Amino acid sequence: MIDILVIGSPTIDSIDSKYFGPGGPVTYISKSLSQLGQKNINIVTSFGKDFLYESFIQNDNLMNFESSFTNKFDFVFNSENRKMEAISNNQKIYSEEIDLKNPPQLIYIAPVLDEFSIAETKKLMNKYKTSFFVGMPQGWIRKIIDKEIIFNFSDIEKFPYFDIRFFSDEEISNCNISVKKLRKLSKVLVITKGKKGATIYMNEKTLDIQPVKVKSVNTVGAGDIFSTVFSFELYSSGNLFLSGELANEIAAKSTQYIGLESINSNVFNKALRKK
Repeated sequence: MIDILVIGSPTIDSIDSKYFGPGGPVTYISKSLSQLGQKNINIVTSFGKDFLYESFIQNDNLMNFESSFTNKFDFVFNSENRKMEAISNNQKIYSEEIDLKNPPQLIYIAPVLDEFSIAETKKLMNKYKTSFFVGMPQGWIRKIIDKEIIFNFSDIEKFPYFDIRFFSDEEISNCNISVKKLRKLSKVLVITKGKKGATIYMNEKTLDIQPVKVKSVNTVGAGDIFSTVFSFELYSSGNLFLSGELANEIAAKSTQYIGLESINSNVFNKALRKK
C-alpha cells in the first residue's frame, strides 16, 4: 500500500443536462485510486456546505478548507467540441496547513481553478523532497471570462518541475504553446488526445498510445482517470508502455458512462486482469 496525497477541490457538475452531481479531479483521482486498491489516501480540498456528496471523496484523512460554496462547472458538448462555464468560490488551499504523519510517496497536484497555487506547490515540493509529484495543473491555465473558461499559459515560466505532468491537446492546441517547451517542465510529459489516444514523452523517447474504439457517451473525467491510472502504474512498475496501455483502456471505456459512474469497477477489474 502506498501513502498518497491528493490536493484539489471538487466541483458540482452539470453535463449536457443529463447529469448533475459531484465532479472535479480530486473526486475522480481518489475514486480511481480506490479502484486500484489503494486505501492510504490523504485528501486536502475545499468545498462548501452545498456539496452534498462527501461520501464520494470522504475518508478519515480529509482536510477541508471550507468555502462559502462549491465550485460549479457546466459542460455543454457540440459535435467534437465542448464548452465549459464555471463559477469559482475563490477559496485557497495553503501548504503550511498540510502536516502528515508520514511523508507521502505519491502526491497529486490537481487544482481545478487555481485554489492550490504555483507558489504553494513549490513550498510543498520543498517540504516533501523525496515524494513523487504528479502534475494535473489545469487550474493554473484556466481563466474565467464571463463564466466561460479559456486556456492561458501566461504563467508557464513559473511552473515547478514535476515527475509527471499531464495536458490535453484541447488545452494546448489553441494556446500557441509548443510541446518542446512543455517537455522541459517534467521528467515525463503526457498529452492526452481523447479518442486519438495519447503521446508520452520521456527523455528522448516518444511513445504513441493507440486509441481504444468505444461508443462514447461522455468524456468528462476521462482525462483525470487516465492520468491517475498512468501515474500510479508508472510509479509502481516503471513500465512506460504498460502504464500507457492500461490507462488508455480504462479511460476509453470509462467514456461509456456518465459522471462518477465512469469510475466503474468492472472496467477497472477487466483491464487489471490483463496485466
